[in-house]
Amino acid sequence: MKAKTWLTGWTAITLILLGVTGTLVYRTDPYMHYHKPDTEHYYYTLDNERSQNDGIIRNFDYDAMITGSSMTENFRTSEADVLFDRHFIKVPFSGGSYGEINRNIINALKYNPDLKTVIRCLDMNRFLNPWDETSNADGTFPEYLYDHNPFNDVEYLFNRDIVFKRSLEMLETKEKPGITSFDEYARWQEYFTFGIHSVCPEGITDQKNESPHLSEELKEVIRKNIEINVTSATDQYPDVEFYYFFSPYSIAWWNYYSNEGYINRQLEAEQLIAELIVPHQNIHLFSFNGRTDIITDLNNYKDTLHYGSWVNSLILKWMKEDQYRLTQENYQEILAKEKEFFTSFDYASLNEQQDYEADNYTGALLNRELTGAVPMEVTQNTASFTLNNAEWDGSILKCRGRLHRSSGEDLAEYLIHKEYAGAMIKIHLDGRHRYLSFYGQKIRDHGRPSVYVYREDGSVITGMTLNYTEIDNNEHHYVLELNGAEGDVTIIFNGGYVDSTGSELSEYHFSNIELY
Repeated sequence: MKAKTWLTGWTAITLILLGVTGTLVYRTDPYMHYHKPDTEHYYYTLDNERSQNDGIIRNFDYDAMITGSSMTENFRTSEADVLFDRHFIKVPFSGGSYGEINRNIINALKYNPDLKTVIRCLDMNRFLNPWDETSNADGTFPEYLYDHNPFNDVEYLFNRDIVFKRSLEMLETKEKPGITSFDEYARWQEYFTFGIHSVCPEGITDQKNESPHLSEELKEVIRKNIEINVTSATDQYPDVEFYYFFSPYSIAWWNYYSNEGYINRQLEAEQLIAELIVPHQNIHLFSFNGRTDIITDLNNYKDTLHYGSWVNSLILKWMKEDQYRLTQENYQEILAKEKEFFTSFDYASLNEQQDYEADNYTGALLNRELTGAVPMEVTQNTASFTLNNAEWDGSILKCRGRLHRSSGEDLAEYLIHKEYAGAMIKIHLDGRHRYLSFYGQKIRDHGRPSVYVYREDGSVITGMTLNYTEIDNNEHHYVLELNGAEGDVTIIFNGGYVDSTGSELSEYHFSNIELY
């Protein structure tokens, strides 16, 4: 009798615990599987594409979407919203196959009858892959989040990692309720370096091996993949506009295909795919490989494939303006020019290419095409230029000394509210200038750069600070992205040491301060 009572009690406790756990996960719903995110009570961190993307397309309000592989992760939906006059979501799948991405598009079209615009990247390195290629080779894909089987939801509701690392953290966090923006979701721009030393650290060789042509067997593989995973959905939804683009890989990627003898096959695959797609009236197909100024400048790339976020911004602009579009009338001519370029290019010449010290500088140089903003010297276009423990000789800002800040005080707050050794510049921006470029040099002792850009309310837009031990006495180039700064803006250049422990003789110089 006691054993039966004990078993009954233990069963009741277990059921109660399971009920509490399941209710917790359902209520917080970190993967948005059941309902819209409750941003009035919890903060939702978007950082798991395959677990969260299906919840996004099911439960968010939108009429346009951006999807694709990691080639789409740096897109800003805020830019797409303005350009296309739509409300975008971004649902990328890093390393995603054509089939996986197509499945997501079809599901979004089924879930959301208001969906009218789809932007998708067609990865060129997957042109020859089979239609049923899987992105789940290791068996970790969360299929239970995608199917309509309520019984296997136990894998979500009672998942230890979700309970402790998601739901409980959402309850305990002191972060203000909200959600990761789609501009920031999956964005990797700030975590990598760019240029030839990152893309090709061993240098580039140019061998141009003999390249066979596309076989009939591979042509059939391509036809099946495109028909099933690209054009079938567009035919089912003729009132939806599909903006598809070939991924503009770097010239170093094409060099590999040239050296390995794959280039003819690749170019012929591109031609066949264009031939299969352009007859579809609601697909706008684009190739940006003709922008040889961009694909040959490795300062735009972190590796042979992945371009910087400024290229994503340009892609949106080009597509909206119908630039570099492939049509039935022009695709053969455009791709013939492309073939001539890639088969005759002097790939070894890339070894002489300059690798910019400031990775964002390439984006700054391209910003005039993107926004029309003319580069300007900050010191000649300011409403206010105030010096403190510094002098300006017309070209160099000479900062000296140290601050009286205690080590526990927030540096950015201290600089704008108390003191700085350098200059405070007030300027009005119209949103088109996106980059702040300057040069800096440590002259003596503990001199170090601390540069911050503030909105009118004093909040920080962007900034940087370096420890004096991290820099030498040579001049260095820095570029800060302004993240859409608009209106009255304050920029503080501080070159003094950041607290009272530094030398009073510390000195740091700034020069060539420009907005792009």
